[in-house]
Amino acid sequence: MSGRLEGRVAVITGAAKGLGQATARLFAAEGAAVVIADIDAAAGERTAGAMRDEGARAIFVATEITVEAEVQALVSRTVSEYGRLDILVNNAGVQVEKAVPDTTEEEWDRVLDVNLKGAFLCSKHAIVAMRKRGAGSIVCVSSLSGLVSNPRQASYNASKHGLIGLAKCMAQDHADDGIRVNVICPGSMNTPMTEGIPPEHLAPYRKANLLQRFAEPIEVARCILFLASDDASFVTGSVMVADGGYTTK
Repeated sequence: MSGRLEGRVAVITGAAKGLGQATARLFAAEGAAVVIADIDAAAGERTAGAMRDEGARAIFVATEITVEAEVQALVSRTVSEYGRLDILVNNAGVQVEKAVPDTTEEEWDRVLDVNLKGAFLCSKHAIVAMRKRGAGSIVCVSSLSGLVSNPRQASYNASKHGLIGLAKCMAQDHADDGIRVNVICPGSMNTPMTEGIPPEHLAPYRKANLLQRFAEPIEVARCILFLASDDASFVTGSVMVADGGYTTK
């Protein structure tokens, strides 16, 4: 690895598995100290422990990102442990596959709370820490669903569209603070979420993009690394699409 994040400290939400885990491992390989934030304590501890066994600097902090006190504690623990906070990846997310009439108020609130409010709270407290150093990078993981419509995903799509708007406003508000804010919009990926779905159900989705396959999490993690690193020093308020060409159709 090239050490693009040498000396940096990164908080990654939803990093116990899937894309978040792939990003945490990649960031560590590039020299960053990584704070894994997740509500799954067992998986989070396993991921952090495995990374430390490989020589990485990594800790796990159990965090419910919809609760401001827990987010504040996450940032405080990060700064206490590593002395700084340079990068935040707002990756944690949940999904409900229902049309509006079938979605309960509780389901709607949970999706919007985790996907949008959680990113707002994490960014709010990360920005305070970053502003003290006069530099920082925030990457928000939206989705292909933040750009297009999908059947039976009203709450998810609303949250992911909203995340793009939030990121663009933060980029504008905090450019003078030296903080860059960008968005990555992945298409479908091979993650633990898709492992339990019958292959025949996934086949139409695999053929929906130009490459006719799902992304591996590491392929999207490399895009996040670019946006988080100094390689993207003149990039802020941007939306990077990693969807295998789906949106060209």
